Amino acid sequence: MEDQSNFIKHILYLGIPAIAKFKELNIEFRQIEDKSRKNLQAKMQMLTSLQKQPTTQIRNKEEISKTADPKRYVRETRSMMILKLVLKSIESTIKEVKFVTLCSQAKEIYPRMKSQVDNNVKLHRLIENDMLGHEMLETKMKCANVLKGVLVNNLSEEEINRLERIRDLKNILIEEGEQEKATMEHIKNRGKAYVLLRVNIWNLIEILRHVDRPPRSLRSHYPNSYLKLPLLKFEMLTMRAAAPEIYEENIDNVMHLLKRKVYKLMKGYLVEMKPAMIQRNKEEYHIDFLASRYYYEAAEDDDQQAVSQEQDLLQENKTMAHIPNRKQIKAASAKFLEDMAKRDD
Repeated sequence: MEDQSNFIKHILYLGIPAIAKFKELNIEFRQIEDKSRKNLQAKMQMLTSLQKQPTTQIRNKEEISKTADPKRYVRETRSMMILKLVLKSIESTIKEVKFVTLCSQAKEIYPRMKSQVDNNVKLHRLIENDMLGHEMLETKMKCANVLKGVLVNNLSEEEINRLERIRDLKNILIEEGEQEKATMEHIKNRGKAYVLLRVNIWNLIEILRHVDRPPRSLRSHYPNSYLKLPLLKFEMLTMRAAAPEIYEENIDNVMHLLKRKVYKLMKGYLVEMKPAMIQRNKEEYHIDFLASRYYYEAAEDDDQQAVSQEQDLLQENKTMAHIPNRKQIKAASAKFLEDMAKRDD
């Protein structure tokens, strides 16, 4: 309906100047028509008066009584004038109705008005439904306001305790958020120092790794049983390097271990050693280390020689495998003699 009304307004806005001009031209045309008709009537009367003879004119004047209506047989009688006025009013009404209903012809007025009546009935129904809905909404809003007032003013002891608990929880959340923010700022400002401290502690642990613990033997973990054969056990060889052990991440355990190792190390040196004693210990350590190196290298050389001897024996056995022994020679000769005897027969 709103689109239709806007469309009608647009059409009216476009057609109002033309309608106004049409009205002006219509009025001007009617005025000119009246003038021309009156002028024509005057001229016709003048011609008729000139064409009549004076004797007949005098006789007619004598015959016509004074009480007779001179316009008795003229079409412009009183009733005809009333009919013309009524006709003009009807025509103007029809034009206005055509203008209002936007019809180009008079026969389109009735169907258009009938459809408009149906549309108006539907529109009135929609308006009534909207009014009822609006009234219902106002009633619901009033009820909601009443219930809100009841709930706000009905503060029991449980409700008061609940509100206080909510307020306390909000304050606790705010305090925890501020504390967390301060902690994060503290960690960000001292993060590099923490990293350096942790690295230095790990270095101390690595330096004191062999303090207060027996030497550990590293064993290989084989993925299947085929690699566990005697000739493939690589842990029998001397391992020169091994992967470092995994560092402990828990700082409490690390500090406890470091304290214990440092304590054991300090307990081993109760008496302050002299520089000469320290130098002698260094030389003894180097001598023992070199001796262990020579021992391991000699053992490896012996193992390599044994392996090479075994390989030589295997090669010899492979070369002698193609030479037949005594039993094989006797069996081959007996078979050959039997074949020859069969051929002679």
